[in-house]
Amino acid sequence: MGTMRALKSGLASEDMINAAVMDWAKAKKVDNFVIHIPNEGKRSFGYGKKLKQLGMRPGVSDLFVCMPKHSYHGAWIEIKSDEGRMRPEQIKFHEDMMKQNYYTRVTWGLDDTLLTLEWYCFHADNVKLF
Repeated sequence: MGTMRALKSGLASEDMINAAVMDWAKAKKVDNFVIHIPNEGKRSFGYGKKLKQLGMRPGVSDLFVCMPKHSYHGAWIEIKSDEGRMRPEQIKFHEDMMKQNYYTRVTWGLDDTLLTLEWYCFHADNVKLF
């Protein structure tokens, strides 16, 4: 199945959704402010230990939007496919970030993610979407 067909069908993996989001960010000229956090994937024990020593934290959201908007310092967005679910570490990370006045949201699929980013990046601060 092709990437665009998979995205439209709702069968897209989180990797596919992330790639499409970054294409959107580049087209909208906010790619310097929308950052993907590569926190997923399997690693050897030694490399995982090294990353942990360097500050990698389980549960960190997929995207960080480093723009203060809507009275928030920035936004942390966790992208989930239709079959995805939040892990306890991800829930804890969102709770921690909310306490520090960051916008946090779990999005489900490409359309929800792009709608969230469009609102966060481009709508006036007094427009409430979520």
